[in-house]
Amino acid sequence: MAEPSAAPPAPTDAEREDALDRMLTWLALAEDARLAPLLVRVLPYAITSFASTSTSVRKLAMEILSHINKRVKHRPEISLPMLDLWKIYTESASTSIVRNFCIVYIEMAFERLPSEEKGNIAPDLLINISKVPAQHQGIILRLVSKAIGECNTRKVDDSIALKYRSISGSDDGLVFADFCFHTILYQTPSQGIGCPAGLSVAQADRVTGKLPLKGETLASRKLGILNVLEAMQLASEIVYPIYLAGASDSQESVAKRGDELLKRKASTANLEDAKLINRLFTLFNGTASAENIAAELKVAPAPSSLRVRLMSVFCRSIAAANAFPYTLQCIFGCIYGSGTTSRLKQLGMEFTVWVFKHAVMDQLKLIGPVILSGILRSLDGSSSTEADSTARDVKIFAYQAIGLLASRMPNLFSNKTEIAMRLFTALRLEDQSLRLTIQEAATSLATAYKGASIVVLKDLEALLLENCQVEQIEVRFSAVRWATTLYDMQHCPSRYICMLGASDVKLDIREMALTGLNLLNDERQSPAMTVDFNYPDIVEMLNYIYSQQPKLLQSNDQSDGKLLFSSKTFLAMIKFLMKCFEASDIPDLSQEDPSHSPVAKMCVVLEHAMSYEGSSELHALALKSLVDISFRQPKLVSSRYANRLHWLRTLLSHVDSDARESAARLLGIASSALSSSAALNLLSELTSALDPNHPSRFEIYHGLLCATGYVTACCLKESYIPEELVQKVVDILVKVVESEGSTLASLAMESLGHIGLRCVLPSISRNSSAAGVLTVLHERLTKLLSENDTKAIQKILVSLGHISWNELSFSHLKIALDLIFSLARSKVEDVLFASGEALSFIWGEVPVTADVILETNFVSLSQATNFLTGDAPLLDSRNFGKRSSCEEARTTAQDEIINKLFDTLIYSSRKEERCAGTVCLVSLTMYCGRHPKILELLPQIQEAFSHLIGDSNELTQDLASQGMSIVYELGDASMKGQLVHALVNTLTGAAKKKKAIKLMEDSEVFQEGTIGSNPAGGKLSTYKELCSLANEMGQPDLIYKFMDLANYQAALNSKRGAAFGFSKIAKQAGEALQPHLHTLIPRLVRYQYDPDKNIQDSMGHIWKLIVSDPKKAIDEHYDVIVEDLLVQSGSRLWRSREASCLALADIIQGRRYSQVSKHLIKIWTTTFRAMDDIKETVRNAGDSLCRAVSSLTVRLCDVSLTTASDAKETMNIVLPFLLSEGILSKVASVQKASINLVMKLAKVLSAVKVIMLTALIP
Repeated sequence: MAEPSAAPPAPTDAEREDALDRMLTWLALAEDARLAPLLVRVLPYAITSFASTSTSVRKLAMEILSHINKRVKHRPEISLPMLDLWKIYTESASTSIVRNFCIVYIEMAFERLPSEEKGNIAPDLLINISKVPAQHQGIILRLVSKAIGECNTRKVDDSIALKYRSISGSDDGLVFADFCFHTILYQTPSQGIGCPAGLSVAQADRVTGKLPLKGETLASRKLGILNVLEAMQLASEIVYPIYLAGASDSQESVAKRGDELLKRKASTANLEDAKLINRLFTLFNGTASAENIAAELKVAPAPSSLRVRLMSVFCRSIAAANAFPYTLQCIFGCIYGSGTTSRLKQLGMEFTVWVFKHAVMDQLKLIGPVILSGILRSLDGSSSTEADSTARDVKIFAYQAIGLLASRMPNLFSNKTEIAMRLFTALRLEDQSLRLTIQEAATSLATAYKGASIVVLKDLEALLLENCQVEQIEVRFSAVRWATTLYDMQHCPSRYICMLGASDVKLDIREMALTGLNLLNDERQSPAMTVDFNYPDIVEMLNYIYSQQPKLLQSNDQSDGKLLFSSKTFLAMIKFLMKCFEASDIPDLSQEDPSHSPVAKMCVVLEHAMSYEGSSELHALALKSLVDISFRQPKLVSSRYANRLHWLRTLLSHVDSDARESAARLLGIASSALSSSAALNLLSELTSALDPNHPSRFEIYHGLLCATGYVTACCLKESYIPEELVQKVVDILVKVVESEGSTLASLAMESLGHIGLRCVLPSISRNSSAAGVLTVLHERLTKLLSENDTKAIQKILVSLGHISWNELSFSHLKIALDLIFSLARSKVEDVLFASGEALSFIWGEVPVTADVILETNFVSLSQATNFLTGDAPLLDSRNFGKRSSCEEARTTAQDEIINKLFDTLIYSSRKEERCAGTVCLVSLTMYCGRHPKILELLPQIQEAFSHLIGDSNELTQDLASQGMSIVYELGDASMKGQLVHALVNTLTGAAKKKKAIKLMEDSEVFQEGTIGSNPAGGKLSTYKELCSLANEMGQPDLIYKFMDLANYQAALNSKRGAAFGFSKIAKQAGEALQPHLHTLIPRLVRYQYDPDKNIQDSMGHIWKLIVSDPKKAIDEHYDVIVEDLLVQSGSRLWRSREASCLALADIIQGRRYSQVSKHLIKIWTTTFRAMDDIKETVRNAGDSLCRAVSSLTVRLCDVSLTTASDAKETMNIVLPFLLSEGILSKVASVQKASINLVMKLAKVLSAVKVIMLTALIP
């Protein structure tokens, strides 16, 4: 309360009685017009008289008040002494009875004041309001709110705002804000009775007083209150609930103003404040359910509009997610509360998702099970056909909540399958718009069942199997996802589900299923990239498939039977079963009863896959799989199909070429189980179909040719075929080569090659004389190899190698070699690789046997090794058997190959021949690398590859670098050291001079278009064209400059090729490289800035291989690197100058004075020289270097960034140089850069104080 005012001595009771009596007389005699001035004296005196203990005094005072009441009650124009009454009320000496009478007349006096005066007085009434009795508080606060409603609806004057602001940080401000909050919440009850939402009866009465507030009066008070609260500048956490309530008001003007203030003034409120959140929860939930609160004090829940806004707040507050038990009350109030709406249900579920996501685990353990039961009850009470969007959103959030709870509390779900069954049922029955959300929830739920009990996982197996092929896409997706998530690779039922999913119409389901079977990237993996997986036991996997499809036990008519699974499912099933087969323990696969062995069961599955309805791809895979199985269990497979030759023969006419090829292999394998007579009869039937009749269909012809070769080879292996029959078969095949087109002729050659793998081909009678097969076919093969049928050429080349496998005559080997080398100028890579493979077979000791080629799905050596990937292992031929042959003929053939490669191809002036020579040499080194002669030739081979890495042809470069890594692996320690040294020399430019190559007229010196065209617009690439241009220009010596350019380009190519080879060897060389790092690192740094992107990439790759910590390596070799860059920045090669400038600009950044001081003048000299270079790109690099070194110089001269001594030294070095060499330069760009830098240095010059200022004065 205010301090008591100075007053005269209190009158005695007698004096007061006499005064009151006179005043009563004055009142009685006074007219109404003069009553107001009289009341100023009478009313305060009469009220203070109640402090007297005299009964007569109090009686007279009461009579006076009674008289005043009668006179002024219905005369509102008569004013009362408001300020005097308020002064008496605020005096600390006033008794309670005096204050009680005062407050009555204060209320009456305030009502009679003019509006402006009310507005001025209202803030004063709030001073010390927190210390006033509650009943009086309500009266005063109502008076203030009424004044605010009358005066501040539009704005609050600055002087008035200042008064209100004075109580902002006090308890008075909190009392006022609380009353304002209740006023904003107040809504006129329907029919004028009841308690407004969000308030208790007592709070509503406190706001309204005697009569309820209505319409415009209530709206004006709320608007005024919002304006005053804005002017008070209260803390955001205090006004946030008030503005929130205002924004939800039923009056549009109030709601608009509240929303505006909420966004503008309360957006910074801390929603993690526990007090604020608890207050909001109390507003949302109310206290109606509390038992220890009086009925008139129980607060009703907030109105629905406000509750909606509150829910959006809770969904942004982590504190709200952890406000137990308010969180639980809020969620259940939204879902099941009596006054809830569909919108609140939706928000309640959204808040549930928020709680499950952000609640701490201790709280989640308390509320999670309770809320989950509520969610399930809510879902049970909803209909799957509800079309209301809000109801749909409720379900969406409900399923999201289940998914989140499953991810955070898996133990709540893992002991029973009820929720899993519910979600899969919902996926089938719910509307399409909900299925994606349910699918996501199901995916989260799957992780909860990891580590569940065996019983639960068993129940889930049945659930997934039931749902993996239903109509709804989302159900199938979830079934496959669960199968791949819950179970490992060895779990048979889940792998079976993946097999079924592999044929799904949806790509994502197919890919997920194939991933579960480890088949998604199966085709992209080379044998060297195979990763070990724990596949199921083949017996268990087959037994499970049989249990799911009992029809597999029945015999199947392969021509008319229907597929038991779709083609894609069969494909996945066969691929996976073959992986299981390969991973299983082979000795255990042979059972005592062959008909019940896993191999037999596998064969049955593959035979069912051959049903007529199957795709060509499926048939080809099934037959290839039978071939693979037969190689591991030859007796069982051959005996099984020895009685089914007719079926295999029908497959020889299959529409798919791979299927025909595999069927022919199987026929040859099966013939090994036949008696000699049966095998010979089969071969006779095949040859009789070829000669003299010509099959009408190409497929039949192809199948017969393949089968003839495989069956003949098998009979030769078993050694029960007479020489006359071999002669006949070979003669028939030779006639096919002579008479048919390239495709069939190549197939006949392939069959001849297969026969040649088992024996020396017999001579052929022609014109009453016998001659070798290759002699007879030489002319025809030459013609076939000159055609454009790439596949036919490949087959013919490989067949030449196969035919030469057992050849005893060098003359025949010479024919084969001539035919192979006749394609040395071919530009088709596949043809070159086939040539290399054929030469490897002729050379000998290739890492395959005849059995591997004939009785497996072998295609070629290059495909088996996949050496073009760059990660191919060196094949070791020592583990394979060596054939018997004439060593003399073989040695002579090897010498012929060596001479052709090293004397003709590798050092040829034609890039095509060099490429062919490279392919052949790499093939020999890889496939026959352990051969003594190859090992003897390693130094020569190394020299050849070192030469070829500089070739302009990228394939030649790549293969040469590949060859160098092979040589490194084959060589001894001395060889490895020499190879590393040679590569380092190539990279650093110190390589020895290469072997000279004689140029012919048509030798290509430059690639076409590299140096433009001649004046007539013609080509300018060959040696002859360059000479002609030099002569036409009258400058014959120009040809030497052309050749200098060509050598320069070759040097660049050498560096790139060496980089490839080095990157492969670096993985193996290890410590051998350490002595060379001092030389290598400076060059590698520069090459990484080379204008040629290929060189950048190559050198960058080496840098990553040999430098584990780039920063440390540069720091350790910093001086050497900078010196090298400074030297190369003056090179005659513009590439070196440009790269050096760019590298310097990068490497000097952030360096200390001690690191750069010795180089600083040289760097500036290099910079100015580069800025005046003849080539534009070098000048641009010089500009970049200038910016970098300028920045470095300014930093080193700034004492705030560098020590004073270092700054002084830097200034001593740089400033004189800039003044003498830079500003006085004749190059405009150098002059401008120098002036700009001197101006920057002048700004820091005063701090250094070591340079003579006269140096700056001309």
